[in-house]
Amino acid sequence: MGTEQRIIGGIERFLAESGLAGELSGTILEWVRAENKPGGKQYPWGSLLFSVGDVFGGRQEIILHGAVAMELYGLAADIFDDIEDQDNDQLPWRTVPAAQAINTANLILFLSFKALAAINEHSHYRQAHEIFHTMGITACHGQNQEFLAEEQEVIPLDQYFDTVRKKSGALTAGACKLAAVLAGGDASLIHDLEKLGQNLGIISQIKNDLQDLFRVETKSDVRLGKKTLPLVYLADVLKQNKGKAEELYQLCSPTRQKGPEFGPAEKERLRRFIIQEGAAHYCSVICAYFKLEAVEILDAMNIAMEQKRKLIALVENQT
Repeated sequence: MGTEQRIIGGIERFLAESGLAGELSGTILEWVRAENKPGGKQYPWGSLLFSVGDVFGGRQEIILHGAVAMELYGLAADIFDDIEDQDNDQLPWRTVPAAQAINTANLILFLSFKALAAINEHSHYRQAHEIFHTMGITACHGQNQEFLAEEQEVIPLDQYFDTVRKKSGALTAGACKLAAVLAGGDASLIHDLEKLGQNLGIISQIKNDLQDLFRVETKSDVRLGKKTLPLVYLADVLKQNKGKAEELYQLCSPTRQKGPEFGPAEKERLRRFIIQEGAAHYCSVICAYFKLEAVEILDAMNIAMEQKRKLIALVENQT
């Protein structure tokens, strides 16, 4: 049985035993499947736990409890994010009233903590519970910083990285840390894998920032004035060039205001501008930097060479 099948099977069993009404359980399972359609990365949080846990000999039945909890936690976070950003209108939680979606997301979040309770080893459960609390607090802190940044005309690059380290790095760091705990890792290993996961989360967010900038028809980043890395970088390098800064504003303004449709021609102009002014290249360089830092973390870890090789392969696959 493949990892994805193991994870969805675990989620199905957990929901069946959760005591929820059949209709509500069915809705959650539908939303889980919608989040993990074939063609994209399926069950990324659970798969990451299995990948890291397998490197250190974690028992699969224990890792599965963490994988189920992590997938539910990640789904709840994505639902909240889509409602806040008014994104991904085709997904099922965006086709129901917002109040209903928020209530169901709250339920899924509580279920993720319930899934952790299946971890029988008390010390592992206590650490896992603390990891989940820390993930949520840190990610919400980062999300609040992002809301505040939307009200600012420009933000410095270090503010962007601080926000993304909290908002996006927290969940990936938590998943890697949880895998280490469930595999019985010591404090040093848990700390190193947390740092590794944080870097992977930052890389993933930067890639999303660049991709979503070109998906203005379905994504709200430009319309809401989100400070994504390409735009933060351009605002910084163009602050002494009023002509270019005004051109960038005009390219973005149709999606911010109720004006002309942002069609293929406008999208192509924005794409060319981002490439010509070096924003796409800058994002690639920054991703390479965090990837190199991740490999350096692995190199410094006191683990077997075969374990390092597997983790380096994981970094390559994730980035």
